[in-house]
Amino acid sequence: MNFLKDPNKMKFISLIVAVIGLLLILNSPRLGVSSVSSWVRSVGGSVDSQEYLQMLKGYINAYKTVGAIFLFTGLFSILNKNDNK
Repeated sequence: MNFLKDPNKMKFISLIVAVIGLLLILNSPRLGVSSVSSWVRSVGGSVDSQEYLQMLKGYINAYKTVGAIFLFTGLFSILNKNDNK
C-alpha cells in the first residue's frame, strides 16, 4: 500500500472514482430499468404498474446516490489541498 502515498497516484485514483460516479449518475435511468426488469423476472414476470414504478424510482435513486457518493469522494480527494508531502 506504499503506492497510495504518492499524491499523483492518489489524484489519478480519485479521478477514476469521480468518473465512475459521474457515469453512475448519468446512466442511472438505464441501470434502473435493467435492475427493475431483473426484479420483475425474479417475482414471476407480472407486477402492478404502481409497484413497478415505485421499484424503478428506487433503483434509479440508489444508482444516483451511489454515483453522487463516488463523485463527491473523488472530487474532494482531487481538490483537497493537503497533499501530505
